[in-house]
Amino acid sequence: MTAYPAGQILCGDNGCMHVRIWEERYYISPEDLGRLFFVGERVPLKKKGPARQPSLVSGSVSLNPSGQAVVIAAGTQRYLLPRDRFFAVALGEEISSVFSEVPGDAPENELISPDKGDVPS
Repeated sequence: MTAYPAGQILCGDNGCMHVRIWEERYYISPEDLGRLFFVGERVPLKKKGPARQPSLVSGSVSLNPSGQAVVIAAGTQRYLLPRDRFFAVALGEEISSVFSEVPGDAPENELISPDKGDVPS
């Protein structure tokens, strides 16, 4: 996990929301934002393809189980930001917001004791 923002969301033209993760640029279409807000469905995170080719689905965006945060999944990594901040940017109340990387669930070496047969203590 990083101690600094891993990405940024920005409001865009025609109702799109732009998502920057490190050096990569993605977007969420207005129709997908509506499905996320009002239905709570997982929606695609898209990346523009080469000229004259359709957009590529590169991940997903969903609400977490409590509905209090938005989870952005790109590849094997997950990112998290408060739902209220996400909605404020999507509705044009704020220009942008940053988000953080979610730590993985891999066991840390210092938690595994060799005396217990590689079982986390």
